[in-house]
Amino acid sequence: MDEAEIKFEEIGIEEKKILLDILGYEIGEGGIILDKHTKKEHICPITESVVFIENASVLPGSTVVINTSELSLAEYFTKFVEMRCK
Repeated sequence: MDEAEIKFEEIGIEEKKILLDILGYEIGEGGIILDKHTKKEHICPITESVVFIENASVLPGSTVVINTSELSLAEYFTKFVEMRCK
């Protein structure tokens, strides 16, 4: 298995807004991330709760937007490694 290097970049709120806009999201009232087309709240696929701009992470090499926590990052990378090993 090839080793993957994962590098995190911390960006500010304005940069996050631009990135999320490119990915098809917008920021709603209270900082909740919304799907631009459906206007539905974006739900983190790991924590299954709404994602706020202040706590959002766009994961490396993907367009997955999650709530940033040690648990959600660990779960995502566990799944990422499992997929790479298949």
